[in-house]
Amino acid sequence: MNPLIPGRAPYALITDDDIIIRMFAREALEQAGWVVEEAQNGSEACELFQKCPPDVVLLDVMMPGMDGFATCAALRRLPGGEHTPILIMTGLDDFESITKAYDAGATDFIVKPLNAMLLTHRIRYMVRADQVLQELRESQATLTQARDAAIEGARLKSEFLATMSHEIRTPMNGVLGMTDWLLDTPLTAEQLDCAQTIRSSGDALLVIINDILDFSKIESGKLSLELLDFDLSTFLDRVMALFGERAQRKGLLLTSRIAEDVPGSLCGDPARLQQILSNLLANAIKFSEHGSVSVLVELDQRPAEQGLEFPATRYGEPSAQQEQVTHIRFSVSDNGIGIEPSAFSKLFQPFVQADGSTTRKYGGTGLGLAICKQLVELMGGHIGAESEPGSGSIFRFTVPLQQPLANSNRRREAA
Repeated sequence: MNPLIPGRAPYALITDDDIIIRMFAREALEQAGWVVEEAQNGSEACELFQKCPPDVVLLDVMMPGMDGFATCAALRRLPGGEHTPILIMTGLDDFESITKAYDAGATDFIVKPLNAMLLTHRIRYMVRADQVLQELRESQATLTQARDAAIEGARLKSEFLATMSHEIRTPMNGVLGMTDWLLDTPLTAEQLDCAQTIRSSGDALLVIINDILDFSKIESGKLSLELLDFDLSTFLDRVMALFGERAQRKGLLLTSRIAEDVPGSLCGDPARLQQILSNLLANAIKFSEHGSVSVLVELDQRPAEQGLEFPATRYGEPSAQQEQVTHIRFSVSDNGIGIEPSAFSKLFQPFVQADGSTTRKYGGTGLGLAICKQLVELMGGHIGAESEPGSGSIFRFTVPLQQPLANSNRRREAA
């Protein structure tokens, strides 16, 4: 029994029109524990192969009718023949014949006259190599199935999250709408406090729902970017105004500055830029108890050949990658609790916060920074952070933005 193939003796098919060669090869293989079948020509070899595929084929080159090259190619086309080891036995040791044998699909070749020890060792090596390759193919097939299952699972998860987010958001909008109506009616102090609590809790829940919806869209590749002209100063003032009251309630100084060399008018997706910047500002304020939170907008010099990869807009404009691109860096600094060095690897992972205890104290889904990273990368930029525990953090992201063309007919964002 051959230890390489447990459970049965290995089976070899010898094909040669020379009976002496067949007898010699048979004797050598049978002494090594092989079961041997013989064929006198290529046609007979193909018939025997189809009846019982062998573990290895020994094939002579010079035969009447189908020569060894043609037989090898024919065997490769048979079911199960694409991976069967085929050893060409040839008296021709010139480069052209050897190349022709490999081109026909031969696994290896051996030169006549045959040496019994070399023949059995060569075949043993071929079978072992074939067995390893077969195991690798099976492992690859298993990994491919597992990968496909994981991709399908991720797709179903994203669809489920998107569906649930939509389904939850619909009644939540009703809750918020009715709460707004309630707040406009005469209420006692206690009723007013309850209604305001419902409103703030609903707003917080809606933020979570929107985060999940955006995350699922990005994961499924369904989130697209717009290409709009906008005024940077107006944009930044609008974003900062959203957080003025929140920072004031915590006694934080909220400031912003745009470097002098930054263009005033830019072209990109201001809504998604606002989402990124708002996430970073919300975190900075949430994790700060004193000091200040500041935003700095400046140029980040990048090679001019790096283009902006925004998709075509719905306004029917052609790709604008030839337009001038400016890399703009936004930095959000705070004097908050900071981040431990060991937690940096978790910063931009979805559903994870740098320190699990912050979830209990500050709340949140852990999706904000993950969404920021995905949006920044979708725009062709990058994001990072630096921090010292107890001394605050700085989050920076750089995105390539186009400069509007003069006399452009592109739709402009209302200031």
